[in-house]
Parts: sequence; structure tokens; C-alpha cells
Amino acid sequence: MDLIKKYKVLHILMSTSFVNGILVIYYLSRGLTYTQIGMATAVSTIGFFLFEVPTGVIGDKISRRKSVIIGLTLFPVGTIILLFLKNFPMLIAYSITTSISLTFISGSLQAWLYDNLKHLGMEKEYRALMKDIKTITLPLSAVAIVIGGFLAQFYGFKLPLLLSLILEIIMLITAISIPEYGFKKPEAAYHVHVLRSIKEIMKPDLFWLIIMAISVTMSINQFRKYFEPFLGNLLAHSLGTTLMGTLGILGFVEAIVKVVPKIIGVRLKEKWSAFAYSTAPVVIPGLTLLSVAYQNPVLIVVLGIIATIINTAFSFNLGIELQVRIPDEKRATIFSLYSMVSSLFMAAFYGIYGFAVDKLGLAEARALFALILMGIGITFKGAQVTGVLKEHLELQHLQLPPED
Repeated sequence: MDLIKKYKVLHILMSTSFVNGILVIYYLSRGLTYTQIGMATAVSTIGFFLFEVPTGVIGDKISRRKSVIIGLTLFPVGTIILLFLKNFPMLIAYSITTSISLTFISGSLQAWLYDNLKHLGMEKEYRALMKDIKTITLPLSAVAIVIGGFLAQFYGFKLPLLLSLILEIIMLITAISIPEYGFKKPEAAYHVHVLRSIKEIMKPDLFWLIIMAISVTMSINQFRKYFEPFLGNLLAHSLGTTLMGTLGILGFVEAIVKVVPKIIGVRLKEKWSAFAYSTAPVVIPGLTLLSVAYQNPVLIVVLGIIATIINTAFSFNLGIELQVRIPDEKRATIFSLYSMVSSLFMAAFYGIYGFAVDKLGLAEARALFALILMGIGITFKGAQVTGVLKEHLELQHLQLPPED
């Protein structure tokens, strides 16, 4: 199997989960509260804050491949904890394990792929390859989510968790089989390398792009956070059943709302893709407000589809833009710094949001936070339109000269 095929297989396995779409309901079924779930999510994001830079430096100074393999080794550990989840401390243990594993992977995985392509003289094919990978992985991910929802409804959560564990083991074996080409260790000492990376990320060309990206990430996370119980309770009321009795339908909805539209978002033509990128900071929180104002299950599904398409196009363009703007020798560390800063904002958001849901109610909390995030989005859009931040926020990679 050649290098590209192995990467595709690895991405397929990493994007296929039988439980991600119904994890919040699994937590609720184990007796956990929204506040506890929010606190655990905050702990997980704090883990990103603490470990992103050290693991990013490992990726840059030791090996991107080794960093990814360490992270993938921890995946099964987290799933085993989930299998035996009984209380809040175990949920915290799962959150910490997952955050550490993801910090080893974030930054290093894409840097590993980009380095190998560059070594083979194929770096200009990165955008097309990522399109192909997502076009393959997203439908398979949708099928897995649907299957996981129905399996959980009829056989309990243990079976989809066991299937996920098997996939994670195969994932690790696949990663071990992929070589690493063209990797060069920076000559600078650890602290010097980190300081230089921090200096790089503080340049306006990266700083404002990353801050806007954090606001959009927070907006889409707010739309999705507790989306399953929000929609599930509406469905349960309409169908005369319980939240647990809607798991199969929710799995199907997850595939329609969060996975299938990603194919459209990735495959959008450049003009529409750039338009989605530009409008995402305002449109996504606006869609969240509409989901509260008009609590119709069908409309909420439609809004979820639109939000996912816009966010996917935004994230796709952002990922390529960062690869173009970041120097090769600092790539993994800067991506880790970005994740670290983002996780700090997300930790505060999840902690406050979970508490707000318990105190205000799910619909009320969704509306309040959406209004705040829309205000932030309007500020960024205004700065872009007036030209204050236009140079820093526009997509430079779409303005590069065409390939020979």
C-alpha cells in the first residue's frame, strides 16, 4: 500500500466513531448533570492548554510520526475508561486522557503529511488531497454514527464503544506502518524554539486570523453543544417516547446534520467556499438563535445542515491558510500554540455554559450565548469590510499564482 493510501486509511479510521454523536446522552444516562459534563469538557480543554506546546515541540524537535503514534496509543485507554464509566471522577479521567492524546496528534498529523508530500515534491497537491480524504471519510463517518445510534438504542452503549475500541487498535497499527520523510529537527533549544514560535504567532498575519477562528469555533461548538438532548427532547415529546428511545433517530440526524453536509462544505467551489469563510463569524450564531426561536425539529435539522456546511468551508480554508502562512520548522509548535490558546477560551466557555444550562434552561442558554457570539462576529466582519483587518483575514492562498 503506497503512502497516500495509508494516509487515507488512517484518516478514515480516525474520523469513524460509533459514539461521538451520542456521548452526551451516554453521560446523562450514567447520572451525570450538565454542569458536570461542562466541567469535564472544561478540564479536557485545559488539558489542551497545558500539553499542546510541549507535545507540539516534541513533534517539531523529535518526530511528528512518533508524536502521532503516542497520541493514538492513548485513544484505546480513554475508550476503556468510557466502557466502565460510573461517576464524575471517571469522566474527568477520560477527559484528561483524551486531551493528552489529542495534543500529541494535533499539529503533528498534518505536519507529518505535509512534510512527506513536500519530500516527494507533491506539496501543491495538499489541498486536493485533503478534499479527497474528506470526501471519502465523511460518508463512512455518517454511516458509523447512524449505526452507533441504533446499536445504542437496541443493545446499549457498550457495543458501539467496543466497536470504537477495535477501530482504534487498527488505527494505531496503520499509523506505525507509515514512514516519515523530510523531517528536520530545528537547531534551536527548546525554550528558544517556543519563544520564536510565540513571536511568529503574535504577528498580525497570524494573530487576527487565529482570534477570528477561535470565535467561529466557539460559535459552532455552541450550536452543537447539547444539540442531541435539545433535539432529542423535542422528538421525544412529539413521538410520545423517551430521550433514550430517540437514539436511533438522533444518530441518523447526526449523520445528516454534522457529517453529510461536510462533503458539500469541502467540495464547494472556491468562490462559494470563500464566501462561507467570510460570513461564518456572523451566520453560525445567527443560526443558533433561529434554532431557539423556532423549535421545530425539521427546521432545526435544516439549520444544522447549513451551519455545518459553512463551518466546514471555514475550517477547510483556515487549515490551508495556516499551512501556507506558517514556517516549516515551526509548523507543529505553532499549530499547538493555536490549539492551546483556543482551548483556554473553550475551557472557560464550556464551564460557564454547562452551569448556565442547568440554571437557565437549555433553550435560554443557547439564545444568550448565541447573541454574545453574534456580537463578536459582527465586530470581525465590520473590521474586515472596512479594511482594518482585511489584509490579515482574507484568504491569501487563493491569491497565489496558479501552478505551472
